[in-house]
Amino acid sequence: MSMIDYHVHTTFSDGANTPQQMIDEAVRLGITELAITDHYDPFDPTLARFGHTPEELARHFEVIRACAQGKPLRVFCGIETSTGPDGRLRVPPRVLNMCQTVITSVHYLEGDILVHRGEYENDAYWHAYKRKLLEQAAGPGDVLGHPEAYLPIGPMLEEGTTFEDRQVICARISEKYFDAPFIDALGDALTSSGKAYELHGATNTPREWVVRRLHARGVHFSIGSDAHGLDRLGCNRRAVALWQELGLYVRTL
Repeated sequence: MSMIDYHVHTTFSDGANTPQQMIDEAVRLGITELAITDHYDPFDPTLARFGHTPEELARHFEVIRACAQGKPLRVFCGIETSTGPDGRLRVPPRVLNMCQTVITSVHYLEGDILVHRGEYENDAYWHAYKRKLLEQAAGPGDVLGHPEAYLPIGPMLEEGTTFEDRQVICARISEKYFDAPFIDALGDALTSSGKAYELHGATNTPREWVVRRLHARGVHFSIGSDAHGLDRLGCNRRAVALWQELGLYVRTL
C-alpha cells in the first residue's frame, strides 16, 4: 500500500517550511505520493496577508516541480480554497487549470450571524456551516477538506485558547450538530458530485462511525495530514488503518 499525503502546506501560504524542505522530508519518511496544497482564496480574510496572484501561484508550482525533479516520489500541485455563498469556487479558471488537485474547506462564514466570545454552541452559526458544507460537497473541487476539524470558530475564540483546546471544542460541536441525518445528506451530495471526503491526519477526524456510514453510501476518501511543518508531515496512521480495515475507496492522483 502506497504511503500518501495529499494535503500539505509550505511557506507560500501559512506553512513553516519551504517546498524543498517538505519534499526532502517526504522522501526521508518514505512517502510515495505528495500533494502540496497551499491556501489560495482571495476572499478569505484570514489569508489576505498573502495576497497571491495567479502568476505567483504559477511560479510556486514551477518551484515545486523543480524541487521534485529526480526524487523517488510523485509530487502534485494543488490548492486549498473555499467557495462563495452560492457554493461556487471563486478562483479564476486559469488557476484551476494549473491545479492537479483542489481541496475545498470552510474556514470562515459570510453573513451577519451574531456570535460572542466563548459561545461555541450557536445553533444559527452551525446550521449555516452545515449548509455551506453541503454546498461544497455537491460543488466543484476534488476533496472536501476537514469537515469535522479546524471549524470556523475564530469569532468565538477566547484569549489563551490552545490548539488542544480547539480540538476539544470542535469535537464537542461535531457531536452536537453533525448527526446521522446530516452525515447521510453529506454522503449523498458527495456521491453525486464524485468529491472525496478527507481523512484528516492532523486531528484524526472524522469520527469512526462517520467513516463507516459514508463508506456504506459509496463515498470516496482522500488522505491528508494537513501538515504545516515537518513534524506533522505524513501523520496519517489512523487514516491508513481505517483504509486497510474497512476497505475504503481512497482517491489517488
